[in-house]
Amino acid sequence: MESASEKRKLQNLFRYYFNRHPEVKLPPKDLKAVDAIMQCQTVDRGYNLLSCDGGHEVIQPHSCRHRSCPICAGRSRFQWIEKEKNRLLDCSHHHVIFTLPHEYLNLWQYNRKWFTRHLFKAARDTLITLLEDERHLGATPGILMTLHTWGRQLNYHPHIHCLVTSGGLTKQEEWKPVKKGYLLPVHAVKALYRGKLQSWIKEALKRNELTIPANSSLSECIRLHRTVYEKKWSVRIQEEYEHGRGVALYLAQYMKGGPIKPGRLMIKGDSVEFWYLDHRDKRKKICRLTIKEFVKRILWHVPESGIHVVRHYGLYASKNLKRKEACARREGFVSPDKETGAETKDGLNWSCSICGALLKMRYSSYPDRRYENSIIRSQADRIVQQGVQVEREIAASHRRRRNNTDSCIFFDQTAPT
Repeated sequence: MESASEKRKLQNLFRYYFNRHPEVKLPPKDLKAVDAIMQCQTVDRGYNLLSCDGGHEVIQPHSCRHRSCPICAGRSRFQWIEKEKNRLLDCSHHHVIFTLPHEYLNLWQYNRKWFTRHLFKAARDTLITLLEDERHLGATPGILMTLHTWGRQLNYHPHIHCLVTSGGLTKQEEWKPVKKGYLLPVHAVKALYRGKLQSWIKEALKRNELTIPANSSLSECIRLHRTVYEKKWSVRIQEEYEHGRGVALYLAQYMKGGPIKPGRLMIKGDSVEFWYLDHRDKRKKICRLTIKEFVKRILWHVPESGIHVVRHYGLYASKNLKRKEACARREGFVSPDKETGAETKDGLNWSCSICGALLKMRYSSYPDRRYENSIIRSQADRIVQQGVQVEREIAASHRRRRNNTDSCIFFDQTAPT
């Protein structure tokens, strides 16, 4: 488990870089991510003021809850795992990975929402079509899909991870398992996936639905589309797993907190180093980037606003919830009971560390936010009362304490650590 200082490495790095380069202009999605990460769990983000009957006060800064923030990702990751564990059938699963050909990376960067939507659609249609075919399984499976956009060196590598039940429900509502742990012929999966995605790309180019990259033209994109047919498309079907929880735990590492764990980062002067496992020779290697390039690569992988990077299909879709529950009871695929963690319901510690008495909410402070195409710096507070009459003297004295440079320091603003 990462320590608190390790979790703040990316926050300190962002503060170090953007305080020295205030002229940097960012698109709205990146601006929102930078603002959230730089201010997460600091008084700049807002805070709760708690106190006990003994007169002790506790300041609990607000979390940003941004899906790219590594500081507050732990609790969100825990909640996601518990939710998915209760959704998954307690049966064997297969792990399938669909990759976008790298020839389309330039087009992807200009049309991320379009490609994300059609990548999910192509992967879903391929699996559902083949598994519902009587020549293969002849049943509807449960499918959990997640989108990852990065490779091991934080480069562009869009791919879809799919967790697929090793069986499904027939039209007669009977459970039918796959034969001897064999899900589908990979050549058939590759061919159908390629055909579906290529047809949609071709149609979109004809209808001018895609933004053409600045260094390219429509005719070049059409020629590229033709040449990609000759390439071998990457689809991997992993071996059968006894249950899907292990793969879900693996996916959860990347669902919240961004593409890399801060504990892997080593900051040396104006460069950042991190280790990665090379899948070709299975050796750990070091990737060294300038701080500017590293920040750029992190922001590459901030998802577009309004895009769901986790989706459920087949038996795991919301519309099939009753069918899935009936199947689980009938076949004995009972989902595991939800584990109870040590965290409280709202993630706050409600016991005073000095006297052990119950802490009570006095007020919450939220900064006014002014969104511009620059790094956001919040100013004034808004006071939200929580059922307790706040005295003006308490609020004023606490503001003075917060503005005092000798008061609570949550991070180093001068250099990354």
